[in-house]
Amino acid sequence: MQVTKEGIERIKSGNDLAAVVAERGVELKKKGKQLVAPCPFHQEKTASFNVSSAKGLYHCFGCGASGDVIGFVTKHDKVSFGRALETLARRAGLDLTRLMEERPRIQRRTPIDALTPPRNGQSTLKAAEGAPFHGAPPSPKAGEVLSRVVEHYHRSFCEREDAQAYLVARGITDTDLVQALRIGYADGSLLKLIPKDGELREQLLALGVITSEGRELLGGCIVVPIPDPQSGQWTSLYGRGMKAPRHCYLPGPLRGVVNFQAARTSEEVVLAESIFDALSFHQAGVAIAIPIYGTNGFTPEHLDLLKRERVKRVILALDNDEPGRRATDALREKLQATGLSVRAVSFPAGIKDANEMLVSRNGDAGRVFRELLAAAEPKVSPPPPSPTPGPASVSSPLREKNEPIASGPLLTRDGVSYQARVHSLLLGRLRATVKATKGEAFHVDTIDLYASRSRAEYARRTGRTLGIEAEAVEAALLALLVEAEKTAEEPKSEEEAQTPAMSEAERAESLAFLAQKDLLDRVARDIDALGYVGEETNKRLLYLVAVSRKLEDPLSAIVLSQSGAGKSGLTEVIEKLCPPEDVVLLTRLTPQSLYYTEPGFLDRKLVIVEERHGSLEADYSIRVLQSRKKLIAAAPVKDPQTGNLRTKVFTVEARAAFIEATTASFVNHENATRCFELAMDESREQTERIHARQRLFRTEAGLALRQEAERITRRHTNAQRLLEPVPVVIPYADRLTFPSSWMRTRRDHARFLNLIEVVAFLHQHQRERRGGAIVASLADYAVAYGLAGQVLADTLSDLKKPLREALERLREISLRGEGSVSRREIREALGVPDSTVRGWLQELVELEYLEVEASRGGAGKATRYRLTDRGPLAPGAAGLLTPQELAQLLGRPSKTREHAENPRSAAAVFFS
Repeated sequence: MQVTKEGIERIKSGNDLAAVVAERGVELKKKGKQLVAPCPFHQEKTASFNVSSAKGLYHCFGCGASGDVIGFVTKHDKVSFGRALETLARRAGLDLTRLMEERPRIQRRTPIDALTPPRNGQSTLKAAEGAPFHGAPPSPKAGEVLSRVVEHYHRSFCEREDAQAYLVARGITDTDLVQALRIGYADGSLLKLIPKDGELREQLLALGVITSEGRELLGGCIVVPIPDPQSGQWTSLYGRGMKAPRHCYLPGPLRGVVNFQAARTSEEVVLAESIFDALSFHQAGVAIAIPIYGTNGFTPEHLDLLKRERVKRVILALDNDEPGRRATDALREKLQATGLSVRAVSFPAGIKDANEMLVSRNGDAGRVFRELLAAAEPKVSPPPPSPTPGPASVSSPLREKNEPIASGPLLTRDGVSYQARVHSLLLGRLRATVKATKGEAFHVDTIDLYASRSRAEYARRTGRTLGIEAEAVEAALLALLVEAEKTAEEPKSEEEAQTPAMSEAERAESLAFLAQKDLLDRVARDIDALGYVGEETNKRLLYLVAVSRKLEDPLSAIVLSQSGAGKSGLTEVIEKLCPPEDVVLLTRLTPQSLYYTEPGFLDRKLVIVEERHGSLEADYSIRVLQSRKKLIAAAPVKDPQTGNLRTKVFTVEARAAFIEATTASFVNHENATRCFELAMDESREQTERIHARQRLFRTEAGLALRQEAERITRRHTNAQRLLEPVPVVIPYADRLTFPSSWMRTRRDHARFLNLIEVVAFLHQHQRERRGGAIVASLADYAVAYGLAGQVLADTLSDLKKPLREALERLREISLRGEGSVSRREIREALGVPDSTVRGWLQELVELEYLEVEASRGGAGKATRYRLTDRGPLAPGAAGLLTPQELAQLLGRPSKTREHAENPRSAAAVFFS
């Protein structure tokens, strides 16, 4: 059903806007010629909502909302455009079906109802060229005569029930396809309409439409006109006998190519043996099928078309018989010699050709035909298949190559084909790219289907380009709107599209992995197997940060190190172990980028920023999202109905875990209090471990490790998918202690508790559950204590780990010398770049761990630096209960000895 413009106006005039507004509880008061009330769309104290019954429009001067009665119902009732029409039509006592224009359609059971001529005897389809054969026509050209013959045959088809029934029996039921290709029927009436003699009859004799015996050559045949691939004009006719199974063409060499436009649309085409086979592919939704004319009917015109339009791939779909197989082999060789990639379809046993398959599998023909093409030999990675037409659409053969329309609602109306790709249904807008095509002319533009101004402008330009009435284009756009809403309202989520199915064997393997007692140590060993050695604390902690995305209060971390220390490699491994649908990888964030993300884009996701320098502009929004899990921004936007600017509030809600990496030695204090700061191991020993692993990966054992990597990543991604997002309780939380000398520990304390929750969450298949929540054990506290103890100690120090290690190395150098050092001495002794040394010295002087000696010897002498006496370099982890102390406090046996005897235990790292 398609909404007409007249129907819209009937519905609007039958519903008084003021009455509709009042029925929804809005109390309107008279103010001059206007009716006013508090706006129902936003909270306000003064009445700024105005209604004009005379104009049928409303407008709010507060929030900017405006529109007509349909727009009001759509916005107030929160329904689609189509649903609002139904509501208002019912209210006005109107029959909505009579206010809509039904498109003619071939019905399987009653095909005569589909294409019925009007009562005055004229066809509902206007001739593309020339005029009907009534009266004495002027002296026509051959091309004009053939065009008039095509239109006459097409009109005859629309009037003949038996002709329509024949196509239905052959599986061709798509009226849009019949109209696009101008399929007709030669019923013998042509002879009655033309003069007995004269130039017109001579032209028809010369074309072969009429034989020398005075009969129609294609009489009793379904007629398919054949166009010239360069001019687009009709050049020949093909006839298929309805009663006698005969194939007939106009006299002369085989000319023209049916559906030559497919070569312009796609780099891959299907060559079918006959015209009806090609029509079968189109009926099934494959719009790239081009017919040849029998087993020996591949003409030079076909080859020129493929070369001219730069087609790269050809699928041969010739008949499943001996002549068809021989022709397939010969044609494959001929096409391959020209540089084309060729595959061949194998029809199932007992199926001769594409039309027979269409008739036998009509219920699911689209799927069957796509599977048939995908299985063509030799197999390659095929392009996405053409979409199967819906009940009111057609895969039009009139599309241009490289056009921006990929898929979406399709419509043919008044000889014009419309195709739309829906972009989004957001913020009261329905954005779509719409292409209107008539013959070889087309107009394409991106518009807002909800905005009357946008529709009107598109209609004006399209009408001028295609030579049609703008009102007809607007009516077609309203019909597209209804179909586009269906597409936009039921999108498939990105997570659904990306999440692969998990086999029972994979599920069992992942559950067994999650049930292992040394689960976190297994994680560390798997990261090691993937090529990342050392960093025992960091790899465990970052894995837990990634897992925390599933909880209500996710963790975040910033990895600090010099360039080349391996921070990017570590984050890449963590990314591989997470399901790809749960990871958002970013290289740069602009200041406003997070405020306008799609709903759900960041929620429950791990956000990895490769280099923190690329996210500095978005620091504030990241901090707010980490703390409040919500971003709120007010920005001016253009109202889709009036075109006026109004303030729109954008809200993004997301619980996301963030991992960032940076070469800076410290980060902004506001950001540091919201995340773990992890320093990389920059020692010589770690460098040697990395070198050893790099050498190992070049050996046979390394090859085996690389082959094992895929299984490891699959096990981890499946295991994380199996983690249920359930809450965690810490039954001993009220017994814990934490350092309180620093203000920032208010946030650090919450983050430490979050870490305990994440550890318990990861071990959910091993933990007790009460009231639907996971109960954290003492073992979870031990792991959190072992991982966070030193990290928190570093966090609470004004001297971070990299800088502290640099200071210790400077102390060793100064003790070997005069008690002071120069930048050159440091650079030569430690073998580090001058830029790194310069940064160390600047920060240590600012923090008063170094002082600059007074220059001796005048200008030109090197600056020297002397250490000050600042006491201990790190504050330690004082204030945290050890696991043994917590166990004693709870009156439970301590497992400290057991943990300490396991050198790979995360907690044991700090128990000694």
